Amino acid sequence: MNDQAKHAIPSRLDDPERWLFWTLDEAAALLAPALLGLATNAFVTGLIAGLAGWALLRRAKRGGGADTALCALYWFLPGFALGLRAAPPSHLRRFTG
Repeated sequence: MNDQAKHAIPSRLDDPERWLFWTLDEAAALLAPALLGLATNAFVTGLIAGLAGWALLRRAKRGGGADTALCALYWFLPGFALGLRAAPPSHLRRFTG
């Protein structure tokens, strides 16, 4: 065995971890409703909900990825939900000082 075969360097180090064809968050968005539907004897409904969630997540990630989703969570969730200590509360629009 040559030295190159023993020490392979991946060409894409920044690619996200994948499970089958999807990234982990896409697989969770697809499979969680499907498994919940399977547990409640509504597999087709759960599968449709999972496909819709997967499509929405893909669309959201195409626009900016996880950073955009984190920004949306900052604006729409209460201040204690994310636990950001250094960021000001999102309901404050003007700062005086």
